[in-house]
This record gives sequence, structure tokens and C-alpha cells, in this order.
Amino acid sequence: MHPPDGLVTVTGFQGPCFGTVHRGALPRREVVLVPPFAEEKKAAQRCLVEAAWSLAAAGCEVLRFDFRGTGDSAGGFGEHDVETAVADLHAVLAGRALPVTLIALRFGATPAWLACTADAGIDELVLWEPVVSGAAYLRQNRQRSQIRSELTSGEAGAGAAEEDGGFDFDGFPVSAKMCREMAEADLLTAPLPAVKRVQIVQISGSSRPKKPLQDLHDRLAGAGIEVALQSVAVEPFWSSIGIVDASPVVEATRGWMVAAPNPPAPFPTGEGGGAGPPAGTGPASGTPPSPVGKGAGGLGDPRFYTNHDQRLATVLYRPAEPVAPTGRAIVLLHGWSGYRIGPARLLTEAARALAAEGHLCFSFDFRGRGESEGAVGEASLRSMIDDAAFMVRRALEEPGIERVTLLGVCSGGEVALGASLSDPRIDSLALWSSPIFSGEFTLARQARRGRKALLGYVRKLFLPETWSKLLRGQLNWRLIGRAVSGGRSSEDAAVEDKAPDTATQMTAFEAFAGRLLFVYGGSDPEAGPAWAFYREFLERTGKPYEYHEVAGSNHNFYSVGWKQEVIGTTLNWLRER
Repeated sequence: MHPPDGLVTVTGFQGPCFGTVHRGALPRREVVLVPPFAEEKKAAQRCLVEAAWSLAAAGCEVLRFDFRGTGDSAGGFGEHDVETAVADLHAVLAGRALPVTLIALRFGATPAWLACTADAGIDELVLWEPVVSGAAYLRQNRQRSQIRSELTSGEAGAGAAEEDGGFDFDGFPVSAKMCREMAEADLLTAPLPAVKRVQIVQISGSSRPKKPLQDLHDRLAGAGIEVALQSVAVEPFWSSIGIVDASPVVEATRGWMVAAPNPPAPFPTGEGGGAGPPAGTGPASGTPPSPVGKGAGGLGDPRFYTNHDQRLATVLYRPAEPVAPTGRAIVLLHGWSGYRIGPARLLTEAARALAAEGHLCFSFDFRGRGESEGAVGEASLRSMIDDAAFMVRRALEEPGIERVTLLGVCSGGEVALGASLSDPRIDSLALWSSPIFSGEFTLARQARRGRKALLGYVRKLFLPETWSKLLRGQLNWRLIGRAVSGGRSSEDAAVEDKAPDTATQMTAFEAFAGRLLFVYGGSDPEAGPAWAFYREFLERTGKPYEYHEVAGSNHNFYSVGWKQEVIGTTLNWLRER
């Protein structure tokens, strides 16, 4: 029996980082997955998890971890920069006994490339759609952030510049140091990586190599490094609506690893990933290593709970001394295609702030999402409601817990409503950007989202890179069509019994006797119809509630100020109890 997987803490440059290990049987090669930047990490999370399962099934030991200040790792995003990311990688790789392959996605390619020094012991470097020019990437991010800001009415919205030279990138406080390092990052001029082989994977609807990737290939080949450039037709899963099947990308890399002159590990031809971890490679439910640094900015307590024979990846945030526990647990519920950290790390920051006030917080991934087991296509609103009710039961098993608050963002609000009557000790719901409860995605909701997306694409017509992509035939028309149509991703299209119908659920919800908090963004196109629906229900039934509008904010509260307002409003609401 080989050691099972687990949520772990790994030693980074400035202290412990959150990580997950996926072990194949008798591994002879170690793979470290390097995540992309900012919100691209949230969007790509499930694809990276399934890539790890697939590679573990192929006989590798796979490590995924969050850089300091990102994901579930300690610290704030403002502490994250290229230099510390490279140092985190070196610290994590120290003492490794197996040959190492780094697989980096998007801007993760920069710290991965720079970490490949002569003494790092890295054999292979795989770059999935790498950002070659950091300066171009920084410029595009600033422009896109500004477009998003202009689509709202808030003066201090996303894209606001900071006095020290950093900027608010859709809720991520990018430091001046990171801006400088990103502007200077260029894989065409950076020192060559000290590795034996490099694979560059272009992830695009076009098979024609993009010039920056072709130039990168030619530079490596000219230096005598064995390099392969391959194009895979997959939607950009780091920015797509919904969850994309990225298995062709993983298979391209597995095939390249098999083709090594002397591959150090066996690579079975059977399929891995997709529906869940292959037998013997899934995460374990045992007690993980002790967490380090609880509290407002520290690591939580990672663990797995099993619901319907499938494990839910969970991080507990406990009150730290001298804060007195309140006896209340907060169960945080993420959106439809996200995972437990929430948009722009909103739920992670909320959990830490709530724990600092004495609440026990459960941040977890629904089945089929994030790091939890289960197939993506089998997840439904009903299965998510079941997972939330299960987590409430687990929370109430904790010593001293007497009451539970459900806190949901976007579709997590629908889940909170559906699970609200699962235990009478649920006495409050905090609903952030909650749409009208519905197992169906209505035409009106589609139209509102579609108009918003269309306006965004019209504004992008003024960006030089948009015309450059158009002339090169590199625009993803399928993705644009999906966004403009306003449709929620259809992963649950074939799932039977997806959700209670609206009328049945709201009739049942009349029995809920607890307090309610509704928070919406003032520029969220779904806010008006959703709040009108809930306000009519609340006034008709006489339920106690509070309503707060974040002026100018969009649906996901994509600015540092908006996030702080949402969290602060919720903290004050709980204090009033």
C-alpha cells in the first residue's frame, strides 16, 4: 500500500504554505504544479486538480501548493511577488529525492522558469500557455481591470491605482514590487532554465503557433535544450465560464513525458482524472499535519470529510487565543463553478476575519468542485444543498458549537436557502449576490448576463491586442458566444433531479425563523430582479432581514474596497446578535 493523498502544509520561503499531495503507486518522478496568477487560479483550480489525479495515476507523485498570500496559504495577496514565489518554489523543492518536473500555467511560467537554476535539481519544465512577456500581461490586466471598472458606476472600483505604484486588480492588491517584477519578466531574455527538456503547450482553438511561443521555442532550441511546441485545442480554462475539460492538455504532457529517452516512471495508457481520483490516488480522510499560524492571516486546519462515500476538501478556521469562541459556526458556500476561496479570495478573507472574532468557520469545496471528489457533470444544486446540510451536521459536532450561520456567495446563496431547514440550529443566512432561487437558468437571467458581456466585448474592441488576435485568427468565438448568450455552464444539463423548483423551495422557506442578510452590488445586473423577488417574499411573510447595497460594485465584488465593505457589513450584522 502506498501512502495516501492528503492536504498538507509545505515549507515555503517565509513559512508554511497550503498544499496537496497526490501519490501514485511506487512513484519514480515528482511533478510540481505551479498555478497561474490572481483570479486565473480560481478558474483553473478544478482542471489542475484533475491533472494531478491523472498524473498520479500515471505513476507520479504530484504536489500542488499555493504561494504565500494566494489560495489557502497564509498572508495577504499584497505579499505575493515573483521573487518570493521563486523562493517558495526553491524551499518546497529542497531535499527532493525524485527527478522533478515543473508544470506551470500562464504567469506561473515566470517563477517556474526562474526557479530552474543549476542547483535546483529540476529535470523537466512544462509550460502550459505561458505568459512570455510580463510587461504585455501587466498592461492587458490593467486595461481589462479598467474596462471592468468602467462597466460599473463606482469611482473606486477595480483597477484603481495605488499611491505606491501598485494597483487593485479586481480585488487583488498587486504590490508595486510585483508590478515592477512583472514588467521586467520576459522569457525571451531571462536566463535560460537549467533543465534537460522543455515542453511548451499552446492552448488555443488555432493550431498555428503564436509568435511569442514560437520565439520561445526557437530560443531554447538554439541553446541546445530539447524542446517541443505543441498546440492543443481546448478553451482557456483559466478564464472560461464554467468548468472546461482540460484532459487533452494533460494527455499531451503525459505523452511527451512518455517519449523521454529514458522515462523515469511507468506511464499506463489508462485514463485518469475527469470523474474523480483514480483508485488508490484519492485524498485521505486521516488527520493531516498540524497547521501553523491560525488567525486572521494564517493557515487554517485542512481536512477531508466524507459525504456519500466522496470526500469534501475542507479548511477550518478556528478562533485563536485570546479571542473567546462565540459558539457559532459559519459554513461558507462558494459559487457554481468556483471553489472554496471564492472570487478574488473573498471567502478565504471572510473566514479569517470571522475566525478572528471568535467564530468557527468551515470553508469547503462541493462535490465535483475544487479538490473534492465527484464528477464535475454530476454536481447539481441539489447535491450542493446536500453537501451544505452535511457540513452543518459536522459543524455541530464540534465542541461548544450551538448555532450555525450559512454564508453563500452567488449560487452559494441558493444553496444556503435550500439547506436552511436542514437543522433548527441554523439561525441566520448571509446571502451575497444571491440570484433568484431556481434550478433552471431563466431566459431573463441569461439576457441580463448577455448584455453585460456584450458591452464588455464592445469596449475590448478598442484594445490593440483584440485586433491582433482577430487578424491572427486567435479569438475564441465559442467562448465569446457562450458569454454573450449569458448562459450558465451546462455541466448539470444531464443531471436528473437538479434542484427543487422555485415555488416549492420558497414555500418551504416560509418556515425558516432566523435572521437574513442580503448584500448586492449596485452595478450587478442580477441584483435588481433578485432583490425585488426576495423583498416581496420577505415583506409578505414578515421575516426579519437587513439589506445592504455596495455602491458601484459588480456581482463578484471585484475590488479591495468592495470586499472589505461586504465582509465588514457581515461582521457588524453578526455582532448585533
